[in-house]
Amino acid sequence: MPLEAVMVCMDNSEYQRNGDYSPNRLIAQRETINHIALSKTESNMESTVGLLTMAGKLKVLAAPTRNLGSIMTELKSVNMRGKCDFLAGIKTAQLALKNRQNKNQHPRIIVFVGSPIETDMKKLTKLGAQLKKNSYAVDVINFGKENAQNTNVEKLEAFINAVNNEDNSHLVNVPPGPHNLSDMVASTILGSVPQTGGFGASGTGGSNLSNGGAIAGAAAGAGGSGAQDNTEEALLAYALRISMEEARDRQQKPEGATAENSKMEEEKKEETVKEESSKMEIDNVGDDEMDEEAELAAAIALSMADEEVDAEDEGGKEEAVGGDDEAMLSVLKEEKFIEDLIDSTGVQKDDIDIQKLLDFSEEDEGKKDEDDDGQN
Repeated sequence: MPLEAVMVCMDNSEYQRNGDYSPNRLIAQRETINHIALSKTESNMESTVGLLTMAGKLKVLAAPTRNLGSIMTELKSVNMRGKCDFLAGIKTAQLALKNRQNKNQHPRIIVFVGSPIETDMKKLTKLGAQLKKNSYAVDVINFGKENAQNTNVEKLEAFINAVNNEDNSHLVNVPPGPHNLSDMVASTILGSVPQTGGFGASGTGGSNLSNGGAIAGAAAGAGGSGAQDNTEEALLAYALRISMEEARDRQQKPEGATAENSKMEEEKKEETVKEESSKMEIDNVGDDEMDEEAELAAAIALSMADEEVDAEDEGGKEEAVGGDDEAMLSVLKEEKFIEDLIDSTGVQKDDIDIQKLLDFSEEDEGKKDEDDDGQN
């Protein structure tokens, strides 16, 4: 198949609650979109598939990608709400494909319509002409009982006629009844089964499926059964690949968890060692401070003791000096000492009145004592 970038527009309106396609229209669309995404990516290794919803708040769930897991995950999160806006969905898909990374991919839009289209035919044909001008291919799957009786078929035929270029666009009108939507779409959109018998090609470049035609096509010859077998094999191979990847992830997770646990234990040990070392440092610092304080107190005590001893020594010296002075004065007052002193000088005793000298020394002492008392 050609290299393509495919954008799938999903109808998630309230009409999808209907159970005419088992189990309901929304789940039938999920299965069909999974089938389309798998077939497109398996047919070409560079093809990509994207997804958007058209009802309620229009939203691009996945840009064109080869990661089928992300598309399946987004499909499970789709809920039914509001009405389907066919025109806005096509324009949003066109914009998403315009910004594709690989410009060599041929853009294709696949649209599921499971509710009435309220847009008038003039706007649809104008949009189809614009898509044709930009080389877009469009496939439309119109399904549901009410859509077989309303104006959907007429509007969609006009739209496909406007966009069709060398039979690159198709319209599939799936008849009402308990059918497998994915099988019927695969036989036409994906080209698994030639459009013969019950799947007769319409003049609009699409396919009209009747009840008899659907049954005949489902029970077609070897070509149809062979294509279905190939599809089942591809689905089985994809399921096996997914299961192997999940098993690998489960095996890797315990190893990663063990490594993380061991790393956490090492970090805890390092933190414990750091805390203990910090505590020891604090204790050592405390001991050093205590030792310094004790030494300082001892030094202060010693200095105070030395000062007391020095004060006592000075007091003793002063007392000794005072005692010596008094002894000397008492000696000087003795007449015998004075007479000996006079004899040693060679002066005659008769010339000196010893009593006057003694009286003079006593008067001098009295004056000194008075001067000391005045200063104090």
